[in-house]
Amino acid sequence: MDKIFDSALKSQTVCGAVHFVLFLVSWPTIIGLLQGLHGTDRLTFNCFPKPSEVTKQLCYGDYISTISPLLIPLNFAYIICGILGFSWLFFIFYSVLALRQIKKERESVRKERLSKRFMWRFLFHVCIQLAVLVVMMGLFCSSQTLHLPEVYMCQRGNTTQIPTNQVNMTCNDLHRRQKSRLNIGVVTIMAISIVLSIVSIIHLVLKRKNFLQELLGDQESDIPEEIPLGE
Repeated sequence: MDKIFDSALKSQTVCGAVHFVLFLVSWPTIIGLLQGLHGTDRLTFNCFPKPSEVTKQLCYGDYISTISPLLIPLNFAYIICGILGFSWLFFIFYSVLALRQIKKERESVRKERLSKRFMWRFLFHVCIQLAVLVVMMGLFCSSQTLHLPEVYMCQRGNTTQIPTNQVNMTCNDLHRRQKSRLNIGVVTIMAISIVLSIVSIIHLVLKRKNFLQELLGDQESDIPEEIPLGE
């Protein structure tokens, strides 16, 4: 695990390293907190007047479909963490082999070709993550209630057909504050990650003349002074 972490940092600029550390710390933390709430979710959903257990479950189902009609935040976090994690893992293993090959190569034309290929794949890796984050953030913000309601009214005519004798049943989620904070936390992490991805792309474009030197340090002195991104 330590070798993977070191390899990831060596294959990234400072901004990319910050993004990687943010990924490692934030998403497992968010998932852990969401899992903790998810396990007791139904138990902390209270209604008045007190309904039967079946009616309470029906109302809880309506409540979840109202505040999270697409996916619950935990599933969003799983998907985002899975896609980004695979992207990071794939690029880390690729960069270990690619940078090692660039270091060993002595023929200048081939070294330039290998360096250009690495820069393109670095750019592709960042762009894929940026696209995933933008799409998932759009879906999350459009399908989630960021600030959960203090009171939820169970009404007849919803998808689960609450019994007519309990149409005016009033319910509340005791975890609503924690869930609201976590929803905002998910959006904040995605927003920061998007900014870091954009900064990484800008940095690559502006620093392409010495991009590889920043990654390889003094070990690499004969990389071409400028490596154009185009053919």
